[in-house]
Amino acid sequence: MIKIEQLDATDFEEAMDFMNLVFGAHRPHDFATLLPTLYQPTDELMNCIWAIRESGRIVATVGSYPLEWNVLGKNLSLAGIGGGSSHPRRRGKGYMQELMKYCVAEMRSNGIHASWLGGQRQRYGYFGYEKCGMTYEYNLSKNNLRHVFGTINSDITFRPLDPLDNTHLKGIAHLHATNPIRRNRPIKRFDTILRSWNNVPYIAIGSDGRMIGYIVASIDKSSVVEITGIKEGEPAFEIARAWTEQQPNSTVRFELPPWHELVGSLGKVAESYSIHSSGNWLVVDWATTLHALLNARLNFTQLIEGRVIIEILSEGKFALQIDSEGATCQQSDEESDISLDAKNALRLLFGPLPPETVIPQCDAFYTLSQWCPLPLNLLRQDAV
Repeated sequence: MIKIEQLDATDFEEAMDFMNLVFGAHRPHDFATLLPTLYQPTDELMNCIWAIRESGRIVATVGSYPLEWNVLGKNLSLAGIGGGSSHPRRRGKGYMQELMKYCVAEMRSNGIHASWLGGQRQRYGYFGYEKCGMTYEYNLSKNNLRHVFGTINSDITFRPLDPLDNTHLKGIAHLHATNPIRRNRPIKRFDTILRSWNNVPYIAIGSDGRMIGYIVASIDKSSVVEITGIKEGEPAFEIARAWTEQQPNSTVRFELPPWHELVGSLGKVAESYSIHSSGNWLVVDWATTLHALLNARLNFTQLIEGRVIIEILSEGKFALQIDSEGATCQQSDEESDISLDAKNALRLLFGPLPPETVIPQCDAFYTLSQWCPLPLNLLRQDAV
């Protein structure tokens, strides 16, 4: 019988050596440096890793990390899955399958609403995950800016955030909290979250010397994975413009969630843009998750009124409704308008492809086409 063990602080070095060995087969890995917010020798963080041993040695691991997700002020519980590792000489024994099944069962027992992970689609599809959600990418070049704005340079400057600069760190945390959908980041780990994935946080300074926003960028400054400005005027666009003007790269890639204020403004200027899935997602509590995200979608744009009953096989029937009172989703025993399995439901409701690519036209088709995709996204710095 396979025994699954919860790790603790005393297992830190062994677990890091094992995971670095497995992930380093093709290129070097150092998880403690790559994700300092998750991998530290503490019981709090190491208790999130589940492992299987042979002869006392770790041969497989999966991490399941609790993330508090804030959707328009309503807190939902997410589980981020990461660090899935199986020793090369133990593959085929089903250890990863046992660990993943265990983690998903724990989610269902502990009231988790949804789960995110990165990784190969079919590998995690066995456990109910599907590629869905939306992330927008824009490629903004110096030539784009020259043609639109001429040669007038911005007076915004940038300074890397000092790890000891608690004043500006609190300012960044305050700006992050203005995002309508976000992870509630623990303040004690906020700085390490900003520095995860080998990225670097920068303070954006206006002409009067005040902080007007921040960005998180790759080491080579060619990619921006997080950008937020103060809510006075349009500083986020000016920050994006100034960053692109001042970097050695001719083009900068901006990665944005679907609700970001720059989605529209960069779309008017950027050389190219694309929309792709935001990761592999599993919804555990459909009614609560759909209620929150349908309400968020209504908050972001005007939607037609309607009511659609969706049957998700093995999960139940759910009534999605928008009326003069707002948006709701609740379990229902009414006759369904649409019946489909959970993976297709994830693609239908959360995109990134439009509903007509998932289901044939039906009476509820027009309503769903106007409501969906719902804004399902997790920022890069919160990925595990």
